[in-house]
Parts: sequence; structure tokens; C-alpha cells
Amino acid sequence: MPSISQSVARCFAIFGLFAERQTALTAAEIAEHLNAPRSSAAALLKELVDLRMVSLNRRTLTYFPTLGFAQLSVWLMDPNQFPPSVSEMIETLQRECGETITVTWPLDSEMEIIVVEKSRYPISFMAEVGQRISMWGTAVGTAYLATLSNAQIRARWEKDRRRVAGLPTIGGILQRVAEAREEKLSVVHSGVFAGASAIAKIADSEHKGRPLVISIAGPEDRLRNHEDEYCGLISEVIDHHRR
Repeated sequence: MPSISQSVARCFAIFGLFAERQTALTAAEIAEHLNAPRSSAAALLKELVDLRMVSLNRRTLTYFPTLGFAQLSVWLMDPNQFPPSVSEMIETLQRECGETITVTWPLDSEMEIIVVEKSRYPISFMAEVGQRISMWGTAVGTAYLATLSNAQIRARWEKDRRRVAGLPTIGGILQRVAEAREEKLSVVHSGVFAGASAIAKIADSEHKGRPLVISIAGPEDRLRNHEDEYCGLISEVIDHHRR
């Protein structure tokens, strides 16, 4: 019998498979994806059907998530849940610069994108809601780290050093954080992707008790050409809403 933790992991894997395929699936297809015995997959699917998280089409013997399952997390995507000032800042920044605007918040050693306003340019920084970005060496991560003490940063870095490959040195992290504190924002080139840049600043608003970081992101050559302009813009917009 699979352990509880294995069953939980398989449940998430099933819903991840549905999100990827976006079609009804047979028990055999699901079992193959899980690399699990068909009996184990069938038992798990029966539980999900009984919980009304998945429906079974008895004519085709295929499974599909229910709308009841979809409703469990749809509220997370509702823009009305965010402070009005955040929406206003995003709209202003996108209107003035045309680049990709993101809002992120910290999750352990990563920053999760919770809002994306896509760029008007054909060549742009591609971001998706739910995407996770490293806290180390990125503009949004540095902007958040700048709100912590050096001791707190060191403690987080020591924890991640044992499990995250390619972590920047603590000296480099603290230098970048010091610059962000002095400038009141963070600018990083090729932090998330090679050839991509971001300018990030901590917002005054919090959401669900978590600090928010707003960023302007785009191709490195374009952001370098407009760096002073965009730094002034993001500071002006966010500071305006703090007054």
C-alpha cells in the first residue's frame, strides 16, 4: 500500500497531468504517468471520485476534474482580492513603459509570481502566475531580502546552501542587498534568465500578511537603455501610493 505522503504526491501529480493534457484521461494513462500499479491508481481515483474532485464518465471510462475542484482555488486568481493600490500601480507602470510587470511574494527561499501584466512588445520577458523565482541573485528576491537584517539573510542562506545548487556567495548577496537598500530598489541583469533584466521595488501594501514586490522586467538591452527612466518610474509610482 502506498504511504500517505506518496498518495498526496500522486494526487498532485494527477491534477498536474490534467492541467498539462487538458482532456479526459483513462485510468491506464494516469497509472502510466504516475509510474504506479493500476490497482493503486484505480483506488486513488475512486477516492477522488467519492470526494467529487474528479468525475468518471462511465461510457468512455475516462476521468476529468470537477468544477467543484476548480472552485477550491479560483479565489486565488481573483484580482479583486488585491489592494486597489496594487492594481493601480500595475496599470500605471504598464501604461508608461510597456514592459512586463509582475507582483511577487516570498515563499520560503523563492519568490512566487502572483500577478502578471504582460508586455506590449513582441519580444518581452515571459512570466506566468504561479511561476517561482529564486530569492538569491534576482531583482525581486534582492528587493525582498533588503527588508531583512543581515543576520536573517545569513541564516536563510546557510539553510539553502546545503540544498540549492549554484547559490551565489553570501558576500555577493549582501553586497547586492546593501546596494538595494541604498537605492531603495534592486536592478539585476540576467538574474532569472540570460539576456533578461528586472527592476524591482518593495511595495508598501501587504497581501495576506506577506510583503509584495513589484517589478518591471524585459530584455536586457532594452532595460539597460531605459534603466534610469524605469528606475525613476517605479520609484515615483510606488512612493506616490505610500503618501
